[in-house]
Amino acid sequence: MIKKEKKKDLDIKSNELKDEESCNDLLQEPEKGLNENELLAEIETLKDKLLRTQAEIQNVRKVASQEITRARLYGIDSLAREFLIVGDNILLALKTCEDDVDASAIKEGLELTLKSFNASMQTAGIKSVEPKGEVFNPEHHEAISIIEDEDEKENIVIEVIQKGFTIQERILRPAKVIVSKKPKKR
Repeated sequence: MIKKEKKKDLDIKSNELKDEESCNDLLQEPEKGLNENELLAEIETLKDKLLRTQAEIQNVRKVASQEITRARLYGIDSLAREFLIVGDNILLALKTCEDDVDASAIKEGLELTLKSFNASMQTAGIKSVEPKGEVFNPEHHEAISIIEDEDEKENIVIEVIQKGFTIQERILRPAKVIVSKKPKKR
């Protein structure tokens, strides 16, 4: 038993020596023949490159952040210009009211204002949603009332109280609707 323990100790010491030898091999000069000063200079060059790269990454992040902020702040310029036209048309309609003109002129002005409003919305990629006759979808519609109707199928939008709007296929405002329901059988 003592022989086995001694043999294990010898094997362990042999492995430790092999590990030390392999570490010493790594610490020896590379085959390229670079001396210590050249290696230190190479390390300094790599450190400098690393610092410059990190600084460049920070600069790119700052510029990207500034561009995102600018896009958020000024990205609605064209939409705002479109709505300024609508506002101008509303002011013209109000001036018409002051001149004691008949209601048909006011109606015509408001229709033109609504037309320019719809054109502005379309330019901005905003579309109206009028789901009358469609199946009720809680992701696109907001049910404000349910009416029992024997003639209509279940969960059908039977009236639109307020139009909904989408922007780039995403819901901007859900349509407020009245939904059908089959009466309970008694």
